[in-house]
Amino acid sequence: MRLLLASLTVATASLFAQANDPAAKKVDVKFRALSFDAPIIGAGFLDGRDAKRLDISNDFLSGEQTYRGLATIAFVMVDDLVKQAPEVPPEIVAASGRRTAAQERARKASEEYTRLSALSAKATTGSREGQAGKTSASDLAEAEAAQAKLSELSRIIAEASKDADDAQTEVNNRQRDHQQALSEAKSAKNAKGKAATKAPVAEKGKDPKVPSVPPTPFAAYTFPADGKYILLFASADKGKRIIAIEDKEGSFPFGSYLYINLTGKPAEVRYNGKSTPIAPNGRAVISAPVANDSYAQGEVLTPGEDGYQIGYIARTYQQADVRTLFFLLPSEAGGHSINIKGIEERKQPDPVADPNAGAAKGGKAAAK
Repeated sequence: MRLLLASLTVATASLFAQANDPAAKKVDVKFRALSFDAPIIGAGFLDGRDAKRLDISNDFLSGEQTYRGLATIAFVMVDDLVKQAPEVPPEIVAASGRRTAAQERARKASEEYTRLSALSAKATTGSREGQAGKTSASDLAEAEAAQAKLSELSRIIAEASKDADDAQTEVNNRQRDHQQALSEAKSAKNAKGKAATKAPVAEKGKDPKVPSVPPTPFAAYTFPADGKYILLFASADKGKRIIAIEDKEGSFPFGSYLYINLTGKPAEVRYNGKSTPIAPNGRAVISAPVANDSYAQGEVLTPGEDGYQIGYIARTYQQADVRTLFFLLPSEAGGHSINIKGIEERKQPDPVADPNAGAAKGGKAAAK
C-alpha cells in the first residue's frame, strides 16, 4: 500500500473538487468524537471549502456535531486552511474514488479474515487438545465454514490491494501531469506578459498568485449512510485512523457497556457467569448486568496455553443514565494480562419547552 499521507492529500483534493458537484453522494449525519491517544487540539472537519473547529479530547466524547455533505468527511488542522485548493481534473477525482473504494474492500475483507482465522484456530486448537466435546456443534460448523471462506477472502484482499495500488499510481501520474501543466501555463503567461510590457511590481505585503495547495487531513472516514456515529481517532503510521461505531437508537443504550477489543487477540467478557466472546478489533454491547445503583463486576478473559484465564476485572457502579465505552488494550506484563481504558457518557436532560413560546407566535402565554 502507498503511504497514508499521500492518499489523504489526494483524497482532500478530490473532496474539494466534489464539494459543489450536485451528483456527488451526500449524507446527513450526527457524530461525537473521541481521541484514543493524545487530545487533538485545533482540529476541525471540512464542510465544503470551510472547516468547522472541533477540539477532540481523549477523556470524554465531544458534543454532538451535525454534518451534511460528501459521504467522506476529512479532518484537518484548521491552520492548514489558509489557502483554498485549486480545482482538480475529473480524471484525478475518478481515480481517487476507485482507490478509496478498493481500499475499503480490502479493509473489510481483512477484518473478516482476522475474525474467521481466530474462530477457526480456536476450534482447531480445541480439537487437537481433546477438548472438541466442549465446543458446541454450531461453533464447529461455523469454524468449518470459516476455513472454507478464508481462501476466498485472501483472493479478495489481494485483488482489492492491487486495484488500490493501480488507482494510486494513476492518481500520482495524473497529479504530476496536472502540476506540470499548471507550471507550463504559468511560465507561458509570465513570458507573454514580459514581452508585452514590464511586469507590474507586486504590492508590498502581498504574495504573487501561485497555485494553492490543498490542506492535508490527518484523518478521513466514509460514512456508509445517514445516521448517528461515534468516531474514535487512533494513531496510525501517518496521521490518524478512524474507527466508527454506529450509534443508532437502541444499539448502545444508556445503562449499558460497549467493549471494544484492541488487544490483537480474542477475548471474553463475563458477567454473572455469562460469557460474551469478542474477536480482535470486534466489539460487544453488554446490557445492564445488575440492578441500578449497585456494583457490577465484570471479568475479561484472554486465551493462552492454559485456555482462557482472567486478564482484568472491571468493577463499575450501575447507573441508568450512564453508558460506558471500555477499550481492551495490550499489557506489557504479558500473559493473560490486559489494560482497560473506560470513557463514560452521562445522558443529557431533555430541553425544557419555553412556556411562553406560544405567546411569541400569537398564542396565549402560560398563566402565572
